[in-house]
Amino acid sequence: PECRRAARFLRDLMLQLGASDARLVSSTPTNNPIVYGRFDATQGPLETRPTVFVYGHYDVMPSGDDARWESPPFEMTGRDGYVYGRGVSDDKGPVLATLFAVSELHAAGLLDISVVFCIEGEEEHGSVGLYETIAAHRTLFGVPRLVLLSSSYWLGESTPCLTYGMRGSIRATVRVETSRNADVHSGVWGGAVNEPLTCLAHILAQLVDPSGRVLVPGFHDEVRPVEESEREAMKDLVSFVSAREKQAPVVATKPVGGLDRQLMQRWRQPALTIHHVDVSTVAAPSNATLVPAAAQASVSVRVVPDQSLEDIADKLKSHVEEIFDTFVGKRPAMLDELSLRLDVKPIANWWLADPLTPVYRAASRAIREEWGMDSDPLLIREGGSIPAVPWLESFFAPHAIAVNLPMGQSSDNAHLDNERISLENLLRGRQVVWRLLRDISKVITTKD
Repeated sequence: PECRRAARFLRDLMLQLGASDARLVSSTPTNNPIVYGRFDATQGPLETRPTVFVYGHYDVMPSGDDARWESPPFEMTGRDGYVYGRGVSDDKGPVLATLFAVSELHAAGLLDISVVFCIEGEEEHGSVGLYETIAAHRTLFGVPRLVLLSSSYWLGESTPCLTYGMRGSIRATVRVETSRNADVHSGVWGGAVNEPLTCLAHILAQLVDPSGRVLVPGFHDEVRPVEESEREAMKDLVSFVSAREKQAPVVATKPVGGLDRQLMQRWRQPALTIHHVDVSTVAAPSNATLVPAAAQASVSVRVVPDQSLEDIADKLKSHVEEIFDTFVGKRPAMLDELSLRLDVKPIANWWLADPLTPVYRAASRAIREEWGMDSDPLLIREGGSIPAVPWLESFFAPHAIAVNLPMGQSSDNAHLDNERISLENLLRGRQVVWRLLRDISKVITTKD
């Protein structure tokens, strides 16, 4: 209900701010709708004006432990130059800043492009239904030449950044079960029945080595080699950040091996993470006498250029199945049997833009001018994933290029307690978008 209320509020606000069309759109009624809005160009014939597609989301993560918040998580609170509340940084604040920037250009007669908004309500749930809805209503969105979003964060606290790459992701559930349908007492049955948790631990132990390198055969084969120019750019970035951002978490933590190695691992290299392990036991966690009838683990993989989601998913599946088969083949006969249930889902492709293109140069110029910088903003990548970004570029290919304009600082605590965003960042973020869209028609056109 709250997400639906947020969607209706955003639709009504778009209309109040001058949108020529605003509506709730969905092809999957069980999911939260997309909020669609359109601001038509105020200059020149519409058919000659290029279109910009603004992507964002109005859904948020749960607040977690409310006791850890210094103010109610779902009541926006101002404090020391920041606004606090769930979603203020991810992603409601940046969405509203972008909406107001477009509205101001439109009201002043300075909007020489058409802007369509696509603000979804399922981003934190894997963007369920987004692709089907956009495909079913493609005519609403035209042929965008730019996909604009603000769903990223600065590397530090005081230096504006521009994000041009993100890793992709795969999620997997590995579940080992026995043919018995209940837990049993280890003192009575231990040694006579199969133990799913032991098998699962054996599988998990063969996914990553102590250095963090993924052990799936062929996993690293297609990883794009790091070029010397990348290494030099990383050294320059680290040198700048270390000198200017001493209080930023990324610097203050003094990462082992150096900041350059940490950033390379976060942005440039693939990774496999085991998130948690669960057992079927329904007794209290303190009950250390039971042999569970099932055990499962949640695993994720982050992929990078030029890895294929489908290829890595297949390799992970084959590797786990081979380990399981080998384990079962070496087990003596027991009173029950083990079985493997494996669910591997590609979630998001990796995304990498060229920061030297005219569109990115225009974005850099808008940031530099608004913040009064002597040099360009820092060019950064993200270790996380946004499924919609590579999909939108592919869906609207070959016309569209995506640009991710971070507004928040590294300490915004998105997804955590006490999420916040600086009022200055929010207001200047709005003006960065204003400057970019005011001038973007100089570098994007309706011509193929």
